[in-house]
Amino acid sequence: MAAAADSLISPAPLPAAPEISDYPQFAQCDSPTGSGAVRAFRGFIRPFSDDQTARDVLRAIEANVPLHASGGRLSAETPHLQRHSFEDYLTDMAVPFTILVLEFDGTEHPRAFLAEPRMVPRFSVCPHIRTDKSVLIDRRPQPALCVYSGSCFEYEARRDRLEQFLDQATTYMAKYLIWLRTRQLFRHSDYGTRQFVYKRKPHEPVSEIDTLLSRNIYWDGYWPGRCAPSGPTQHLATIKRGDECWCWSGKRYADCCRSRDLAVCPRSQSRF
Repeated sequence: MAAAADSLISPAPLPAAPEISDYPQFAQCDSPTGSGAVRAFRGFIRPFSDDQTARDVLRAIEANVPLHASGGRLSAETPHLQRHSFEDYLTDMAVPFTILVLEFDGTEHPRAFLAEPRMVPRFSVCPHIRTDKSVLIDRRPQPALCVYSGSCFEYEARRDRLEQFLDQATTYMAKYLIWLRTRQLFRHSDYGTRQFVYKRKPHEPVSEIDTLLSRNIYWDGYWPGRCAPSGPTQHLATIKRGDECWCWSGKRYADCCRSRDLAVCPRSQSRF
């Protein structure tokens, strides 16, 4: 009877397969209202397992050595690369970030948003964001992270597109964390330049209090590696007509934002 009774017990349900195989820590969630996204995922990315990995990755980025991204972690082989001058600042680097990812119909690329910890103006907002792509997260506007540029990256047809995007997001978060750790305090001058207010030492904690004292004081750090062209003039000079547009639409530049860039830079029309 015991055997018969046991046979009537339903087996425990198997765990659901992850939506994104290489990123099982991401789960589908509701899309922010008004975002236009067809699907949304929320999860965490921890780009560095320890401080030495962060230093290896910084060396690799600066030397244009390929990085290996897997499941939100980065690694790099850098046995012969020269030590970087900012390495002493890279401490307590095993930091997780909660990321919201949105998917869209058609050719439009996914977008990523930093949900936690939130960026604070003049304190932890880096230059590489898209405020024009902001969405409301917990009723507060959050800018999109400038993760993707068609002029710097091409998707591989044989790999899942969202996984590749999250690999890029992992690299972005690694650069962002390096930027955070290397921050110094600056002030805008009357001549449009910036002046040092305070230069931190390695291992010295960052305080927000000085930033709150003046609207002209802000923190800025070191962003490693190559950056995508920014602004209409650079777009026109570096993006070919048949290349993918810079705006994440997935369309050709000639069929998307090129005419708008030319309108902003009328003097450039004869050159481009």
